Amino acid sequence: MALVNVMEKIVDEKLEYMLKEEDCCKCERCLEDMKAIALNQLPSKYVSTHNGELFSKLSALMRQNSIDINVAVSYAIKMVSERPSHPYDQKNEAQ
Repeated sequence: MALVNVMEKIVDEKLEYMLKEEDCCKCERCLEDMKAIALNQLPSKYVSTHNGELFSKLSALMRQNSIDINVAVSYAIKMVSERPSHPYDQKNEAQ
């Protein structure tokens, strides 16, 4: 049995979905920065993973907290887009 922060999986999925519409750097460094900013605004939700329970817990949590998750991820995308942690010329090469 392993412990997993379900919120991390949800933020990963939400970032992937929301970034499809964004014109910003999507390099690994920027994605990790976005993920960290979003996760720091949200509560951790740890679950034990056995017998496929993770998927049902993830779905229930996502419905329950979808507005908070959307706000946190949107904020993270905006912050990193405005101030990436790398030089501008690297941004163009990373995409």
